[in-house]
Amino acid sequence: MSKLNSFFCLLLAISLGLVACDEKVVTPTPVEAGITYSLKTTGTDETEFLLTQKDLMQGELSAVNSGVEQTGWRFYYPIGKTLFASGYSADNQCAAFAIDENGALTQKGEFIFDNALEMFGSADNGETLLAMEIPRAGFQNRRLYFIDVNTVGVKKIVGTKIFESEPDSLIAWPTSLTVRGDKLFIPFHKLDAGGNFLTPQPNEAVIAVYSYPNVGTEPEKIISDTRTCHVGVNGTTEGLIEADNGDLYSFSCGAIMAGFSTVPTKPSGILRIKAGTTDFDPNYFFDIEAATNGGKLFWFDYVGDNKAIARILTTDNLAAPWGAYGRDIFNQKLVIIDLENKTIRDVANVPLHAKRYTSPISVEEGKVYVSIETASDAYVYQVDIASATGTRGAKILGKTIKGFYKLY
Repeated sequence: MSKLNSFFCLLLAISLGLVACDEKVVTPTPVEAGITYSLKTTGTDETEFLLTQKDLMQGELSAVNSGVEQTGWRFYYPIGKTLFASGYSADNQCAAFAIDENGALTQKGEFIFDNALEMFGSADNGETLLAMEIPRAGFQNRRLYFIDVNTVGVKKIVGTKIFESEPDSLIAWPTSLTVRGDKLFIPFHKLDAGGNFLTPQPNEAVIAVYSYPNVGTEPEKIISDTRTCHVGVNGTTEGLIEADNGDLYSFSCGAIMAGFSTVPTKPSGILRIKAGTTDFDPNYFFDIEAATNGGKLFWFDYVGDNKAIARILTTDNLAAPWGAYGRDIFNQKLVIIDLENKTIRDVANVPLHAKRYTSPISVEEGKVYVSIETASDAYVYQVDIASATGTRGAKILGKTIKGFYKLY
């Protein structure tokens, strides 16, 4: 055989080998990476990190020499297998993270915004992130961003005032972006337009109702109920949650420790908007203060089977405005609320604690993870929903964990 023929035979063999290899290539499946969590460290800067851990119930959780460092204080909002981390004061970027095929946390994209995005929601079966800019003063639009979860691209932006009253110097501060069917529900506070975070008219629950996905520049209507006060609290995205049957439940706090000033005279409570309707149910009201001997809801989230996990301020310290957002008063208890039957069970084995911020939770096999901070330490607790029992897990070497996310 000539050298030329041998060369062509070699090329053919290599070519066939490559083809054979191509036929055997398969897409790797992601390894079981564990739970991703957002950790805030202690110290002057209180830097935040995203980390992933398989076992949250033993040992210690630390950001030393590990994790993805974040820029400043951030909001975290998970949708399916994507986690959005949005800048608050240090930058104007929202980044999306996911787990790659090797089980590593990686950034999949980002987008920028003009004013801080402070309210988030999910729509279109987890295909769309809703995020809203909320200017703190003046009669400006609250711009609603529609973000493609897969590409992390901005699909459109709609400007709306939600509510404003120039004679009363009031603007809307939204506390949830909840889509059910062809409607978008936005509960809000009537806030002082001067940027002072005052609530001059707090004695009603108010929710703006929009068409969806064709969200207009004004709501179709605003519904109100005077049995309780403004819905939700500052910094919490779950002011309005949806049950399995499509019923919506809102929570109202009204505590001066949660930033209400003027303090409402109406009790902390839960209202319902039944499936298929866009008005408050006149036959349903759960008076939380009556059920808890004066306690006030500070946060809740849906855990399935018509139940919610919640934090209740056991007392409202009138000498500590916004005190629930600090680490000086440890008066929050963890409870499980049966929304349909209007009952509350304290979660056993979980101490009174402080908690500034909790991103939406993930329910796995009837259990959720929460971060519990006391005056002396901070630990992960695993909560069994059915038995309303907490089990202490890993020690947190930091100030708090803002949320736990299953991204694989």
